[in-house]
Amino acid sequence: MRLNKKLKNVMGMTLVLWALFLCNPIGFQSGGPFQTPSAHAGFFDDDLDTFDEVLELVADHYVYPPDYKKLFTAAVDEMLRKVEKEKLSVSSVYSGQTLEANGHKFSYRLTFNKEENMQTLRGVYDFLHSEFKETLSKKDLEKAGVKGLMDSLDPYSVYMDPEEFEASMRDTEGQYGGVGMVITLVDYKLTVVRVLKDSPSDRAGILPNDIITRVDGQEIKGMQIHELAAKLRGYPNTQVNIDVYRPSTNVTQLTTLTREIISIETVTYKYLGDHTGYIKISSFSKQTNDQLEEAFEQAEKDGVQAIVLDLRDNPGGLLSQSVKVASHFLKEGQLIVYTQGRDRDDKQQYESLYNETWNKKPLAVLINNHSASASEIVAGSLKDSGKALILGEHSYGKGSVQTIFRMSNAAGMRLTTSKYYTPSGIDITIQGILPEIVIERDVTGLPEDSSPPAKKEIKSPPVKPIVVKESQLQDFFKKKGKTLNEETDVLVDFAKMAINNPPQPTKSHALAKARELANDIHHY
Repeated sequence: MRLNKKLKNVMGMTLVLWALFLCNPIGFQSGGPFQTPSAHAGFFDDDLDTFDEVLELVADHYVYPPDYKKLFTAAVDEMLRKVEKEKLSVSSVYSGQTLEANGHKFSYRLTFNKEENMQTLRGVYDFLHSEFKETLSKKDLEKAGVKGLMDSLDPYSVYMDPEEFEASMRDTEGQYGGVGMVITLVDYKLTVVRVLKDSPSDRAGILPNDIITRVDGQEIKGMQIHELAAKLRGYPNTQVNIDVYRPSTNVTQLTTLTREIISIETVTYKYLGDHTGYIKISSFSKQTNDQLEEAFEQAEKDGVQAIVLDLRDNPGGLLSQSVKVASHFLKEGQLIVYTQGRDRDDKQQYESLYNETWNKKPLAVLINNHSASASEIVAGSLKDSGKALILGEHSYGKGSVQTIFRMSNAAGMRLTTSKYYTPSGIDITIQGILPEIVIERDVTGLPEDSSPPAKKEIKSPPVKPIVVKESQLQDFFKKKGKTLNEETDVLVDFAKMAINNPPQPTKSHALAKARELANDIHHY
């Protein structure tokens, strides 16, 4: 799930200047309770080069000013976790800590100064490797430090080793070797959002809202989405074993899946009758806009005069594709979204690219708690422009921009470098997208924690949203004589009524009709 604003080649950082800060002989300083590491025999080798490069990228490009005490504390703590607790004593002293192992001690204190903290981290690194070199390699320690630093930022900023980075870059092409499921993180649980039709996951009976607990016997508690995705993907005809917990039955089942090439169809189209077309976009991959244009061609043949655009359960994807999708429904040059980085002048605007007949037709957009990132950009732009009526649930609230950096060791880093704002200035991360017609799910049978909580910091909307319960919608359509079955989607039916029969000329007309329908529903 990525919005790539730019791709940068980053050269390795030189360590020569560190010599300017060091004046002590080889070993550790012992003049006080806190010891500062000085130059050592391996100082000018490649020890901690990767950590240093990651740190510089964060310092220069992260969306928020770096808190060096927080960053280094997280890095050191993760290093310490690599050592068995019974073999290392960690005690607090003054405003720092003392490490003790094998009769040797090392005391340190972290500050808010980057250079001082880097020297301190090198001291911890050298001490741990010296005392536990038979079981703990330098590579393991550095990897732990990088992980701790990155984990202290946000869930979307990650370091990827060369293999993970290569797989991540392949994802944007719209084709990969995998098992055919869309996953997301819900209350720290790796949850299935959608299963691709006729994929290995579909044939194995995996369902939305299933929770993956183990992959090939490894517990994945605390694992990030990209880490799980990397484990699920692989060469075609290879197998992966996953433990799947189903909340509705409280049963965990071990399932073996055989990977295969997965071609991602992100756009589906259906004619609803009454000159209304239904378009669902499941994610924003490199192929999405091309597939959308094919759907429009069929819609024109069907004589479609109104569109229901479904972005529910869409976790996002490429920014460029979200801009193209929104452009089909707006006038050329209209603002779609803008990004704001750490610096005031680090701002970029994205405007509509096209001027097509679809911007003159009634439009309803459906979102839910799992609509995130690029789907929120589309929904937010169409809401703010006054073009589309937004229905469903409060969106997820993932409005941060991740930039991909290619590192000197062939690895990569996805770093949050700015935030997305809708044309009216809504901070998507803080507020998400609030529908004008809120549908409360009360008949889905889903567990209470299956959806992320609503955003806490919501500015009062200029117009109070209409709230309708799903059960009320069902009763309404039943009394209208409609036969409901497993394939019935009452929100789609409601959206169709709000924008069509007859086609509503403007969003304000559609909203007025939706209010009228809601009043009827509440009186049933």
